[in-house]
Amino acid sequence: MAAPAAAGELLWPLDCVPGEDCSAQIGYPDPDNNGISFDCGKPNYAGHQGTDIGVSPVLATVGVDVYAAAPGTVLWVFDGRSDQCPSSHPDCQEPPANTTGPGKSRGYRVCTPLGPYCGDGTGGGQCYWCFDGGNVVVIRHEKSEGVFATRYDHLKKGSILVRQGDRVSAGQKIAEVGSAGHSSGPHLHFEVWGTGFYQLVDPWAGRCGTNQGPALWKESPPWKNVR
Repeated sequence: MAAPAAAGELLWPLDCVPGEDCSAQIGYPDPDNNGISFDCGKPNYAGHQGTDIGVSPVLATVGVDVYAAAPGTVLWVFDGRSDQCPSSHPDCQEPPANTTGPGKSRGYRVCTPLGPYCGDGTGGGQCYWCFDGGNVVVIRHEKSEGVFATRYDHLKKGSILVRQGDRVSAGQKIAEVGSAGHSSGPHLHFEVWGTGFYQLVDPWAGRCGTNQGPALWKESPPWKNVR
């Protein structure tokens, strides 16, 4: 099934073309947890929250750039975790059951502090979020229609070039791909929040997905901006 023409503004977030210099197999999202991806095929796994783009260990060692998919402000940055997961390293292990709280970060889990991070992001209440990507960047897109924020997981240790509060432009390098956190190998987990904090949306459009169109990508295919 051919994907609908892109009509959004998200750029492909990794400096690689599927089937050429990164994995031909893309792990698609399944935000409604029904085991079916946008194209009526199988998602990466049931309930998968983002798009996984794999690279080889050799390329990851050399360095593959990760880009901001749209302009915005950096909300959170987590760095310093081992990027060689899975392994016996403590940073690659499942955290204790009680590792969910403001600022708690153990094993492959990292958590934000408490802040105005609830609902649609208008500032009401105090919330925190936890991510299992080890080294993570989250960018808020204040002027992007249909995209509240994007999240980038499993980044290479020490490669992150942005800090909380930085303004970034679309296509700006923010880090390099790695295998940090709850990861099976070098890849980028790219997640899109549509209307508020952790309000998952599928950037891919198709008759079997939660997004019936248009796609949120700027190009078709999405990685067209890489070449």
